[in-house]
Amino acid sequence: MQKLRRVCPDIQGIRGEIKMEIKEVINEKLIELDFEASSKEEVLNHMVEMFYKNGVITSPQEFAKDVFEREKLGTTGVGMGIAIPHGKSKAVLKESIAILKLKRPIEWESLDGKPVSMVIMLAVPEKDADTVHLKLLSRLAYFLMDDAFRDELMKAKDKKEILKLIEKKELEVA
Repeated sequence: MQKLRRVCPDIQGIRGEIKMEIKEVINEKLIELDFEASSKEEVLNHMVEMFYKNGVITSPQEFAKDVFEREKLGTTGVGMGIAIPHGKSKAVLKESIAILKLKRPIEWESLDGKPVSMVIMLAVPEKDADTVHLKLLSRLAYFLMDDAFRDELMKAKDKKEILKLIEKKELEVA
C-alpha cells in the first residue's frame, strides 16, 4: 500500500477509493462574478462556453445537450440561492467545476422556491459518471451544508477569495 501511495497519493483507505477534492477541478478561469443574466438557459449556455474556452469540453453543443437533458429530469436548484447543474458527457475531457455568481438572482424552480444567485456547474466525462460525478456532487453538497462556508462563498468578492475558501474547507475535512 505504501508503494501505491507514492505512485498515486490520492488513494485512500484499504478499499483503494479515490479521494476527489474540489480544489483539483476548479481554477480562476472557471469562476466568474457579477454575471448579468435574465434566464436559467442563458446561465447554462454561458457556463458551457466557460468550459469550452478553458479546454474542458470538446463540443459546447454536445455538452449543452447533456446539461439541458439533465435539467429536464428535475431541478438543480438546491435552495439557499444555489443551483448545481451538471452534465455527464462524452464531450468532457476532464472533470471540472465552474462557479458563476449572478449580478441579480434569477428564477430556477429551486427546491425552496427562491431565486438563484450562485450557480456551480459540474462537467464530468461520461466514462466516469458513476464514480467521479457522485464523489464531486456529494463533496460539494457536504461543503454547502455548512452555513458559515456557504455564507462566505456567497459574499466572496473575488475569484481568489472563492478559491481560498474552497482550499480552507478542503483542509478542514481532510
